[in-house]
Formats: sequence, C-alpha cells, structure tokens
Amino acid sequence: MRTGANPITTAIRSWVLRSPGRLASGIAIMVAVLYLARLMVTAVTGAENSGSDVRAHDTDTSNTSVTSATAAAEEVTETAVATMSARSIGRSPATAAMYYAHAFVDTTTSPTQWAVALSRVTRPEHVNDTLAAARPTAPVSILGPTRMLPGTGTTGTTVEIDTSAGTMTVAVTDTDDGWQVASPLPTLDLDDVAAAAPTTGRTTAPTTTTATTTPSPVTAPSPRHVPESPSSSEPAPPAQQATSPAPIPVPVPGPIPIPELDTPLPGPIA
Repeated sequence: MRTGANPITTAIRSWVLRSPGRLASGIAIMVAVLYLARLMVTAVTGAENSGSDVRAHDTDTSNTSVTSATAAAEEVTETAVATMSARSIGRSPATAAMYYAHAFVDTTTSPTQWAVALSRVTRPEHVNDTLAAARPTAPVSILGPTRMLPGTGTTGTTVEIDTSAGTMTVAVTDTDDGWQVASPLPTLDLDDVAAAAPTTGRTTAPTTTTATTTPSPVTAPSPRHVPESPSSSEPAPPAQQATSPAPIPVPVPGPIPIPELDTPLPGPIA
C-alpha cells in the first residue's frame, strides 16, 4: 500500500486521467480567462492613452494655429525673401507677395529664369507673353517691407509693396501648395519705370563724378594812379631827376646877346 501521496495532486491526476475531455475544456477555460483579462487591461489602458492623445492633438492644433496666424501677420522685407528657401516662399501672404515683387523687378536674369522664378508663387500658365511684355527694362528698387491691407479674408489677402516706380498691389490666395499670387498678375507702369530710371537703381550703385577744377587767380583791379605834377618850389627826387628828361628852355624875345670872348672873332670886323 502506497503512503505519503499528496491528496490534491492525486485528485487532479485522477480527474484528468479519467476524462481527457475535461483536460481540453480546462485548457480552453484558462485561455478564455487570460484573453478576457487582456481585453480588460487593454480597454482601461487604451482609454487613458486616448485621452492623452486627444489633449496632445488639441495642443498641437492650437500651436499650429497660433504659428500660422503669427506667420500670416508678419511683414517681410526684400532681404529676407532673397535668402529664403523655395519651400518657405508660400508660408504667408507677405512672403509670397514680396517674392513676386522681388522676381518681377529683377532685370539681371534671362527671360527663362525670370519666368521660372515667377512660377514658384503662381500658376505657370499665368506667366505668358503679355506679362513678359510688362517686365521692367530699367532697374527698379523696392523701398520698404510689405503692407497687408486690413479687412481681407482668410483665403484671400491683398498686399501692397512700395517701389521706386509706384505701389504694386498683389492679391494672394491660400491654396494646397501655399499662398500664391492670383491672376491677373500685378505689373508696374512702364512710364513710371522710365521716369524713375535716371534717379533710382536696383542692381548698380549710382556713380558720382566730381570734377576737380583749379580756381584761376583773381587779380584785384589796381586803382588808377594820377601822377601829380611836382611843385616848382620843391626839388625833384634823385630818381626822378635821373629818369626825367631835361626841360626845354623857352626863348626870350629880343636881340640875341653877343657873348664876350677873350680872343677876337676871326675875320674883319665890320
């Protein structure tokens, strides 16, 4: 007779060995319990994570809205746009409008390069022969930063840019590719460009030539010297005596006196 057997393991062994179906059902019950426990843990943890994700998404959305609003209200200069990457051109109405003005007044690029530059902020078909004919041929300078007009909508904005040839009014719209210049594309008055050409320049600095002249000496007019006749009672200075001619004696009327001589005159005396 066997002794010292564990009553618990003995009961389990006898229960399993007597019915293999009970073993399969026990395993299935254990798997089901584990699966239900996993679902409960996932449900509780997922709810907490979803709340965190919603709060994080709301925070990101608000930050993005604030950043977009700040970028849209920021005025830009020509210097900032000239060094800006192509991806950042359409981030705001001001950058798109200033880039268009910067490329439009550029007279140093070839016609193809000029058209490609404008196509970055507008549809390529808008850059046609009519627009090319309105391209400035004289240098034009941009005088200040952008100036967005108040009262414009969220999908369309009007921006003004002061140039030496007048004010350029640029209408931009918000598209899937960023802010772009709407058609018809703005131009400048060529008459104003020609009038401003002699006084303004964009790519070349004005050259100032200073003429160096030597002033001619000015000779003061000498006062007229009227020589005064010397008085008869005052003797003339030695210099004047040496340089002045001897006075001519005035003949005295009457008989000519015969000079007295020590020797007689030759010839008979009449």
